[in-house]
Amino acid sequence: MADISALKEAYHWNITRIADAFNLHRDTVRKRLRAAGVVPAGQRGGASVYALADVGPALYSDMIGASGMDPDDLPPQDRKAWYQSETERVKLEQQLRLLVPVEDAHREMSRLAKAVASGLDSLADMLERDAGLAPESIQLVEQVTDALREQMYQAVIADDGESDDD
Repeated sequence: MADISALKEAYHWNITRIADAFNLHRDTVRKRLRAAGVVPAGQRGGASVYALADVGPALYSDMIGASGMDPDDLPPQDRKAWYQSETERVKLEQQLRLLVPVEDAHREMSRLAKAVASGLDSLADMLERDAGLAPESIQLVEQVTDALREQMYQAVIADDGESDDD
């Protein structure tokens, strides 16, 4: 039967092994562990060993917490650097077409809505001409397409109202 404590200790590493595994300098690992208040899980061969469960969050907490960071809380020089980096990120995303100006997005959505509306407008005529549907069926198709167009319109109006509140 396997020794459970030995398995647990397999995930207790010293600073050198942690640095190698995470491709960081030993001083960086040591500094981040100290800043996060990570205490050694024990000793092995005269060196402190740390539980990997504690090490990961300590090493990368600045990346995990970055989304909740408020740049206005930074010192002026860091704030300036942050805003410059964000400006460059936006420019790059625009060049890569990952970020599209809102006017372009509105124009394309408008073009799409017009194409759908045009198709719905001509649907009843096509069904009457090509499928030979009875006038009662055509009237039902027109009612359904009118209801669909009204739903699309209401969805656009509702979205416009929500974006104004944001």
